[in-house]
Amino acid sequence: MAVPQEKAHTHILGRDAGMQGKLPPGNVVETYTFGQTKVSICDDFVVRSPGEIQKIIREMHLVGWEILREDS
Repeated sequence: MAVPQEKAHTHILGRDAGMQGKLPPGNVVETYTFGQTKVSICDDFVVRSPGEIQKIIREMHLVGWEILREDS
């Protein structure tokens, strides 16, 4: 069921924050096109060392347990 909107969105000049400058080029591993929009997937922030991987897994476990505690 659609949510009725009381008034249409209006653009307020000067209040929308645009992107400042350009992003640095990344290591593009995949590119998708949706209509006229091009989406590039980069792997620049993928951790590869065993220590970094273990740190990420540990952080995921801690966050998961915190979520379970909040739900109970």
